[in-house]
Amino acid sequence: MRNLKLLHAREHGPVQALGSPQCFCLHADQGTLLIGSEYGILELDPAIRGVTNDISLTVDGFLPEDGSGHIVGIEDLPDQESVCVATAAGDVILCNLSTKQLECVGSVDSGLTTMSWSPDQELVLLVTGQQTLIMMTKDFEPITEKEIHQDDFGEGKFITVGWGKKETQFHGSEGKQAAHRKQMEVPPASSSDDGRPRVTWRGDGQFVAVSAICPQTGARKVRVWSRELVLQSTSEPISGLEQALAWKPSGSLIASTQEKPNKHDVVFFEKNGLLHGEFTLPFQKGKAKVNELLWNLDSTILAVWLEDVKKEKNSETNTYGKNTFSAPAAPKCTLI
Repeated sequence: MRNLKLLHAREHGPVQALGSPQCFCLHADQGTLLIGSEYGILELDPAIRGVTNDISLTVDGFLPEDGSGHIVGIEDLPDQESVCVATAAGDVILCNLSTKQLECVGSVDSGLTTMSWSPDQELVLLVTGQQTLIMMTKDFEPITEKEIHQDDFGEGKFITVGWGKKETQFHGSEGKQAAHRKQMEVPPASSSDDGRPRVTWRGDGQFVAVSAICPQTGARKVRVWSRELVLQSTSEPISGLEQALAWKPSGSLIASTQEKPNKHDVVFFEKNGLLHGEFTLPFQKGKAKVNELLWNLDSTILAVWLEDVKKEKNSETNTYGKNTFSAPAAPKCTLI
């Protein structure tokens, strides 16, 4: 990883219409960046370092004018020549960037916390304010709805033959390790955790993982669901498990982060919910907060978005293996 080099970094100064960036996606056909804020959508062109489009969501009442609104998901849909936006208030909106026409294609009374499209953009998964998952087609036809928090482990649960001692019961090849693990109580999630569910799809779109805070324990759990929203597995109790979640596109592992007593690790889960390896981040515990994780398309690089929490310095950092790139925490957009 030491041969990674920073190719370029472009910054765009403060834009009055932008507000505070809340989420973004690439507008691949145009090579631009779509940014969602508390006021609407902004399209930035890094080539000219300028704004090419500005669409307000306050005019039609999808976002409040006082700036208290929140966009929880944004997705470019080239086949529909639109951008899909989900708001915390529960609206799912299609926006045509050319005509600036807005269409509300659905609404959830309890609000939304996350919207995530499958890699093939055939399905969209919504996480509601009532901690349910709604799977819909690309035409926004509901397929099924499930509670996030399930008592059952999932279809991959370890099989018992119903006889003999516990230590002689059959657990299957994937369950051998889990058979010997003792269930432990874990403390609630860190105060730095934003509490929002995270959703990540496997590269082929056949499975999706959801990380959410358990209402009983206050700690995070990762659950793996099939494309049909059938629960496959639930992660073992992990003390210090954090919000970041990213499925390796090649399909083998799911990355998250864990705060330990004396270090901060990136940890990996298998699809069956078991831990499978980790590496320690190159900073002292308590010096940085991990916001998100992101894999590149061929699964060779894992980017870690860090936020420096030291009082004497306020910056945001991207760590690529052994390389670290920093961007000043200012009201501007930095593209790396």
